[in-house]
Amino acid sequence: MEEEYVLRYTETGGLTIAYQVWGSSEDTLVYVPGMISHLEAVLEDNEYLAWIRELSKSFRLIIFDKRGQGLSDRDSSAPNLEERMDDISAIVAAENLNQFFLFGLSEGAAISLVYAATHTDKVKSVAVFGGTAKFTKADDYKFVPEYEVMLENMLSSWGSGNSGYYFCPQKMPEKKGFLAKLERMVCNPKTLQSILELLSKIDVRNTLPDINLPVLVLHSRDDATISKLNGRYLADNIPGAKYIEYPIGGHLPWYEERENIVKDLISFFSEANSDLKAADRNLATILFTDIENSTKQMTEMGDKQWSAKMNKHDEIMRNTIERFNGKLVKNTGDGVLAVFDGPARSIESAMSSIEKLNEIELKIRCSLHVGEVVWRNDDITGIAVNIAARALEKCQSNTVIITKNLKDLLGRTKFSVTSMGNYSLKGLEGDWELFEVENHQ
Repeated sequence: MEEEYVLRYTETGGLTIAYQVWGSSEDTLVYVPGMISHLEAVLEDNEYLAWIRELSKSFRLIIFDKRGQGLSDRDSSAPNLEERMDDISAIVAAENLNQFFLFGLSEGAAISLVYAATHTDKVKSVAVFGGTAKFTKADDYKFVPEYEVMLENMLSSWGSGNSGYYFCPQKMPEKKGFLAKLERMVCNPKTLQSILELLSKIDVRNTLPDINLPVLVLHSRDDATISKLNGRYLADNIPGAKYIEYPIGGHLPWYEERENIVKDLISFFSEANSDLKAADRNLATILFTDIENSTKQMTEMGDKQWSAKMNKHDEIMRNTIERFNGKLVKNTGDGVLAVFDGPARSIESAMSSIEKLNEIELKIRCSLHVGEVVWRNDDITGIAVNIAARALEKCQSNTVIITKNLKDLLGRTKFSVTSMGNYSLKGLEGDWELFEVENHQ
């Protein structure tokens, strides 16, 4: 077994991420697994092993254990979506990947879609299997069970192999013993509960229309874990997405329809590989800031003193944005425009900027929104930029406000958000729910 793959490790956020590299094709496929993941234990399932072997004939396949699971560092508090994406970025950096394909299974589907849309310069196309835009039932999304039901189904018998009755009922009780061992090796019940809590908060519905690259959505008609209606929802709401539905197979792709799924993935990635995709668009979190009473302060201080203070402002903003992996796009006269590759980091940057500027007696307000931006040289345009700018008009001094689009991607963070209600934003259709951010660190 060992000669078929190479096991490697990389680090991110002080944690070690374990990953396997299979095959030697010129085309790399990064595989984001679902909730139950253990790189070595799962190889005891011969049908899973056949699935990996088939994929590695056509791709240099990289698959990993997400932080908190399997061979990666254990952490009883599950990370948020952004940190899950950081796991991918760490592997991409470790393997010096310039361009690659992305595949996300189950929980990994939402992560893969958001990551691909954020990193269009690296991800050529993305395919997902058994995915959903939201993991728990809501009044406006009824395709999944309620959180309490999901919790009871998974936690009540964790370690006994009963997850198979949801993931692959057609293989039960044959696979029960194997799955019992796999569950115990993946993580303990406390970590599982934390993961399920994270899943209950993920909602990427508002992000789907901003995904601007080739997407293939795959789903089984008899999936008892994530209904096929979720796959259809993804395909219907991602522009240009292709949808394939298989008659049988359940929630895991390596059983009845394995050969067909591999063929469909190879065909899709081959087609996408032949298309030159413009990398001038990507999903980003957009930050606008504005200095309170700047005109009044400039008049009172005089040009020379105000210019010196603005130089300090610019230095603080530039350093703070860079510290949280952001990119300063431009100064806007009384503030800045910046973009980030993660929603939590963008909030941390905004909160830190407020704190540091207070030290030089400057107060700012900050607005944040996530959406697709269009790059024109070193500047950005697009409706998402307009939304972030208009949201700033509703913001008070020393405050950070975010849109619902961004709030839905946060998951678990050290911040709490409180709804400010719905607002009409100048020049934009409909009402926009805005949230104020509080730091409880």
